[in-house]
Amino acid sequence: MKKIIFLFLFMLGMIAGLHSQQLTKTDLIGTWDQDIKKSAATIIFVDTGRVKFSYKGHTGSSRRYYYMLDNSKTLSVLTVDYRANHRRNRNVYLIQLVDKNTMKLQVIQKKESRDHFDEANKYKVVTLIRRN
Repeated sequence: MKKIIFLFLFMLGMIAGLHSQQLTKTDLIGTWDQDIKKSAATIIFVDTGRVKFSYKGHTGSSRRYYYMLDNSKTLSVLTVDYRANHRRNRNVYLIQLVDKNTMKLQVIQKKESRDHFDEANKYKVVTLIRRN
């Protein structure tokens, strides 16, 4: 009986752990700043379907784009599109929340791997911090 209870609790813990690692659109809502001082990029997740970018700190925001989040793999894939019908992609990113206020992001091209970050190239992986 002890083994069955232990196995049940172990399985419950595993399921809870897997579910807690799932990235949701509501986790992203807010303003995220790149962790550098000069010409920092900013991503603003307006709501659960739209995003804006700023490449000059907070002075030059772009128009709003639509996004989708794919959690089917180990790392989530964020696809930003020009239109709500998601037929024309703007960019595709690997995305991971390190903690609730820190995000890793990498632009990926069509032929690049979608299962890990390219840590060897320091310019490809960007760290963003949630602004309060």
